[in-house]
Amino acid sequence: MVAEHPSQRVLLTWADITAAAAELEPDMRDLLLELIRAKNPNLATSVTTADGPWYVRNVHVRGHIGVAEEAVDLPLKPTAGLTIVTARNGTGKTSIADGARHTLSSGTKRSYQVLANNIHYPHRDIVATVSNGRRDIEIFCGADEVVQWRNADGSLSTPPSEWTEAFERYMPVLLYPEMSQVIQDPSNLHTFLKDALELTALEELQALLKTDRDKGAVARRLVEAAHTSALNGIVKAGQEELARMVRNCGAFPDEEAQARIMVLTETLPETAPPPLGLPDTWALDDGLRVRAVNALVRLDNAVGSDAAGANALLAVLQKALALGDARLDDLRDRDVCPACGTAGHEWMRRASEDADRLRTATRELRNATAAAATALRDLGKSFPTALTESLRRALTQVTDPATELRIRQWDRLVRLATDFATMAPSVASLTEALDESADLVGWYAKVRDDLLARRDDVIAAQATVRAHIGSWMDVRSQERPALTRLAVAERLDRKVDRWIRTAREDIFAPIGKEVMELWSVLNPDADLKLTGISLTGGTKMRRNVALDLVDGDVALPAGKNSSAVLSTGQRNALSLATYLPRATQPESPFGFLILDDPIHAFDTWRVRYLARHLMTLAERFQVVVFTHDDRLWRELRGLGAMPTHIRMDRHGDGRPQVRVRHVASPGIQRLDEIQRILGAEKKASIGTPDAVTAMTLAICRQAVDTEVVAQIEMLGRQVGSPEATVVADLRRARKTLEQLALLNNYARRAGLRAIDVNGFTPTVHALNGAAHGRAPEGDPQLWIRQTRKIIKAVQQIGS
Repeated sequence: MVAEHPSQRVLLTWADITAAAAELEPDMRDLLLELIRAKNPNLATSVTTADGPWYVRNVHVRGHIGVAEEAVDLPLKPTAGLTIVTARNGTGKTSIADGARHTLSSGTKRSYQVLANNIHYPHRDIVATVSNGRRDIEIFCGADEVVQWRNADGSLSTPPSEWTEAFERYMPVLLYPEMSQVIQDPSNLHTFLKDALELTALEELQALLKTDRDKGAVARRLVEAAHTSALNGIVKAGQEELARMVRNCGAFPDEEAQARIMVLTETLPETAPPPLGLPDTWALDDGLRVRAVNALVRLDNAVGSDAAGANALLAVLQKALALGDARLDDLRDRDVCPACGTAGHEWMRRASEDADRLRTATRELRNATAAAATALRDLGKSFPTALTESLRRALTQVTDPATELRIRQWDRLVRLATDFATMAPSVASLTEALDESADLVGWYAKVRDDLLARRDDVIAAQATVRAHIGSWMDVRSQERPALTRLAVAERLDRKVDRWIRTAREDIFAPIGKEVMELWSVLNPDADLKLTGISLTGGTKMRRNVALDLVDGDVALPAGKNSSAVLSTGQRNALSLATYLPRATQPESPFGFLILDDPIHAFDTWRVRYLARHLMTLAERFQVVVFTHDDRLWRELRGLGAMPTHIRMDRHGDGRPQVRVRHVASPGIQRLDEIQRILGAEKKASIGTPDAVTAMTLAICRQAVDTEVVAQIEMLGRQVGSPEATVVADLRRARKTLEQLALLNNYARRAGLRAIDVNGFTPTVHALNGAAHGRAPEGDPQLWIRQTRKIIKAVQQIGS
């Protein structure tokens, strides 16, 4: 149930809020009064709304939705009472109701979609005339749905904001599309209810505080960003003590912590750290690799040829072939080998060929050796240089566990490169060493970049840490006023939030009580009971409606989907049960209620319950109900009410018009229709005289039967007969005279005067005869006058 807060005062107006400021702490009081002065609210009561209650005298609609060039005028009695406007679907009642709602609301945006422009007549002309009994006000809506008030001199002015705000709060006009939103989605119920509460001043104050809180939040983010930047600079500079102090004090240190930070900042070193002395990375040239491999292969081939040890043998052969030695000359002449003494083997030719071959081989060996030495020397740039001591120290500080292996690999490759300069390796050894060097340089390049980046960060952080801390302190000093105001605004916002909750609960308590009472009125025979309803949740977001529902003796689980158990008719009843208390608050300046199709999805019993409640409301309000269903009017008549009944229908061909007529009964309505037909028959015959007479009598009988049956149903409700009993009685009384006798029976049971059936017997016989093809002669207008007498006599029973 709704909680009570007797110790807290309910604040509703700016004057209430101004008075409450005196009870606040000085800083909150000063801020609140400053906001009130800046807002400059109008503390006076609106003359327009204070002059109420206002009633609707007339609604004029043309060029709007389904009403075209022929205007529709809906005259109403500007006083408390009940008016039922019935019309078939498509006749134009929604056009009239929407036009009235749009104009009376000063053009408040609809919560539903509608094609407002009429496709046949583009010139909109809507005038709603309201009256308080002393003066009338015309509210005009023209092109583009712009609403203005027409002054006494004929000029137009903007509607008073107080009127518009009051309309939005009390919502004296409810169209079915607005009600159906609550029926289809019960989550809309909170807005439907909450909008009824007069919390405008408090919510405007809350919005003003939000502006200050938003500015303060921006200031807080700026200081926090400056603090984070300073802390990052200190960490990069390696100043652990200062970093710990800045981290622990947060973005908003007190004066003592700030002084300690500034003292410690002055001790930061001025110089940058010593250079690392990092070797450059090396590159592996694929061309040099190929050249060295080819040179080693060439050298290997030369070493494997006859060139190995060929120098001594070449010297011997050259001596044997040299001229000037008498012995060798004699041996050459006789072709005797000087080595073995064999003759006839052309030893000189063979010796010359061997000498040439050996000379070529030795030359290739020398060239291959020189080429390999050159290629290996050039390949030295593909290997690392010796590790510097600074790099070796820096690498020992790297946390990667593979770093030690990399250092040993580095030293080994340096030794291999030195050995290659003095001793040619094998192709396999060289290829393996080059692959290792490529792998090592890939690792080293990343490590080197990281070491340089770290040193750069340290240099940058060390050089700018004072600037960071200074910037942080400057931002904090600059934003101090906004931060101080933020702290006060947050405290005041919490206070306003409590004011809103208290006011919401206080205002909603009688509304919630009336909602439950009205629900019980509309659902007296249902097992599902509403035992409690309240507005819950926050005042800004996550606002909900708590419904306490009981099915028999079992309480249903509470939650945002609790209303999902309701049928369409029950949701419609809940919508009305929440709307009517909202619209009929005692503070409302509107004395009228306009309802569009409130009995949608209602069964007959619920229509009857609503009829009773509308009769009660009509004692204080001008209640206008648009409906396509005649059941509401019949139930009201059955309860003894005599509401004004207005009928709307379309007539005419080519340019159809909406016709508005006051009707006292369904029987009279039929007689009026046949009289219009007979009036048209004078201009153009619609049939033979006998046919016209037969048609007239048939409609007259329908008029009598309709009126009598309607009166029997109404009297049956008055005497408390079950509906099934009334239906059974009517089923047995099929003839007109039998129905008249049944009507007298019900009249006597209700303590009412019966009618003299005998005086109408000739007319009834004539009507029955026409229904069986035995139409008597006579003027059709005479039969209409006689029938009208019967209907008036029937009506007097219920008067």
